[in-house]
Amino acid sequence: MFADDKPIESQKDDRLGRVSFSHNLAHSLINWKNPESLVVALCGKWGSGKSSVINLVKEEISSSKSVEKPTLIEFNPWLFSGEEKLNEHFFTEIAKELQIKNETERDHELANRLRLYSKLIGLLPDKGPLSEIIEKALIVAGLFGLSSTQILKLLNFDLHGWQVIIFLLGFFALVLSLFRGTIAKLADFFEERSKLHNKSVLAFKEDIKKALLNRSRKILIIIDDVDRLTPEEIRVLFKLIKINTDFPNLIYLLSFDPEVVKSALSLQAGVSGQDYLEKIVQVNFDIPFTKQDKIAQILFSELHRILSTLPDSAHKLFDMTYWGNVYHSGFKEFFKNIRNVKRFASSLDFNLSLLTREHVIEVNPIDFIAVEAIRVFCTDFYNFMRTHNYLFTSTSTERGSSGKSERRREIEQGLELVPESQRDYVKELISRIFPQLEGVFRSGYSSYASEWVAEWNRNLHICSSEFFDAYFTLIPGGDESEVSQFEMELILNVIGDQEQFERIILEFMSKGKIRKVLGRLQDYTSDESRIPKSAWSSVVQTLFNISDDLPSDRTGMFDFGADLECARIIYQLLKRNPDSLDNYRIFKEAIEKSSGLSGPVLNVSLESQRAEKEKSDSVVLPKDKLADLQKACLEKIIEHKTSGKLEKNSSLARILYRWREWSKEEDWKKYVEEITSSDAGFLNFLKSFGSEGRSHSLGDHVERREWRFDFKALGDFTSPDDVKSRLEKIRARKDTFYQENKELLDLILANFGKKDFPFDE
Repeated sequence: MFADDKPIESQKDDRLGRVSFSHNLAHSLINWKNPESLVVALCGKWGSGKSSVINLVKEEISSSKSVEKPTLIEFNPWLFSGEEKLNEHFFTEIAKELQIKNETERDHELANRLRLYSKLIGLLPDKGPLSEIIEKALIVAGLFGLSSTQILKLLNFDLHGWQVIIFLLGFFALVLSLFRGTIAKLADFFEERSKLHNKSVLAFKEDIKKALLNRSRKILIIIDDVDRLTPEEIRVLFKLIKINTDFPNLIYLLSFDPEVVKSALSLQAGVSGQDYLEKIVQVNFDIPFTKQDKIAQILFSELHRILSTLPDSAHKLFDMTYWGNVYHSGFKEFFKNIRNVKRFASSLDFNLSLLTREHVIEVNPIDFIAVEAIRVFCTDFYNFMRTHNYLFTSTSTERGSSGKSERRREIEQGLELVPESQRDYVKELISRIFPQLEGVFRSGYSSYASEWVAEWNRNLHICSSEFFDAYFTLIPGGDESEVSQFEMELILNVIGDQEQFERIILEFMSKGKIRKVLGRLQDYTSDESRIPKSAWSSVVQTLFNISDDLPSDRTGMFDFGADLECARIIYQLLKRNPDSLDNYRIFKEAIEKSSGLSGPVLNVSLESQRAEKEKSDSVVLPKDKLADLQKACLEKIIEHKTSGKLEKNSSLARILYRWREWSKEEDWKKYVEEITSSDAGFLNFLKSFGSEGRSHSLGDHVERREWRFDFKALGDFTSPDDVKSRLEKIRARKDTFYQENKELLDLILANFGKKDFPFDE
């Protein structure tokens, strides 16, 4: 899954054309004849491929048939990061490698000499041990509250002799116990000196020089990634190389970012990093420049690898024209080297896998690629984006230029989180994936309006507020309570099979997700490939069947309810059909078979209203067939009345209206008298003229729930005076029924006659 960020090991893996450069460098090192030491630097930025070039150099030298090719020894200072004895470890590691390789007769002896030399260097203190003891002793004396003057007095024996002797014995016993490590170090130093017949370090170093000079092959010491050390470690390493450049037949090959190393060396007081580097390094090579098209080829190769693992639904969403526009609108500017590509590819591969399930992808792959690049390379702006859904996805047309200016100001404030070198192309990239921003950033460009939302939803674009969060939460739908694309595909795949479609719709109703499903279905009503004409009967039949069980709550004043959402889906589908008679047949059959009542009544009512307005372009049913459909609805009403289901219907008031309007008889009036004969039936009848809504007022932190009663409509079916009188009699009884419904009954009475009065629940 993850893109391998390791450097290449062999020339067969080279995709940047670095083999020729590496071969030439390797043969230059092989052919170096001068016995003097040589320090070669391979310079380049992080991620430019220095380690890969070094591996190619090693491969070429190792495979060379030349008898003069140098002995390769790699020293990794990282293994000793933070160690004070870097110089000791340096020669110890070289000795180990020489002993292992044993390429010449005297390598074993040379390794032993280097090992002993490293010990001597390690044992030789930076300061004289005696001065160190004196310094620390003075600190200890300070702990006893002794000043330097008092110590001198002690040493001049101003005190009585026995006092001086006791004090000095105790004081130096303490010093010895605290600094036995330093004294042991001195002892080890002189012991090693005695082993070497009391030779000085310099004399021993001369012996090593002679051994190296007599060696038939040079030694190539490779030190990679110098720039990853701490500044202090970089200074120690270069000091080590500097003081040992007098060893003959040694070649150092170092790789580093020169700016990082020069900065570290410049931290030394009074030293120019550039000058210091020039005194040590004799030859500099820069990593060959990589053309952008080669980086692009590797990027495309990685994207192809990742996209080839995605389901077919992802490939259908991958529009090449759109991809080309996104790629050239800033996206390509993020990739300056191979490491950028590998880092991005690993992250993309993993995160995109979280948003795929079986044969379904939950996001638009092109948009996700663009957003993932922002996440990897501009993390702060990515975090800004994920908390500003509305700022990026809104399609509202602000009044005047002030709203647009404010929106532009907020986004540009967020863009300040992007490094200045990247700001322009990040701005260009977000303008491409959020087309709503074209009118915000560029004068003369109109803003995309809400009619585009359905298309954005179908293509899972980030510019849709419906899908925006999924790109950041990496959860299908943006939240577990939302409807994922996988779930939508399950629905769309069975939409033409009425039984299966109704079964799955009822499952979503039981999960409390039916409103979200209905909203998402509207994104596909204009798409023949997803909801073909052959599936229309299935959709209409199912929505009619479930209509009596739809949730009746509304989330705000602009929420028209689940029943009207269903009606909108049916209308949008049938509007595609130029044959209105065919639509009539679909309606008629669905009404006759429907187990629900409110759906058929509502949809026929809406079509009747459209016909009365004589807007031929909006009518989807033949006008001369509406009476027949109304009659079919009346038959369904009588059927539900007979079974006892009508009085329990949450849309009772609406159904009674249509019954009264479409029937030539007044049997509806007899039915009202029948169901209101009991107190429970009477109260249920009243409640059918009310509805529950939810809203937020200015300053509210929580949702407000309200019941609203339509007394005017109630008066069309019964005498308001009779209703009020009956309510007062129920209240006067103070019985169990009243106590159980006291709040509602009292409130209706208190506001009786007021137009459309609300009350909080």
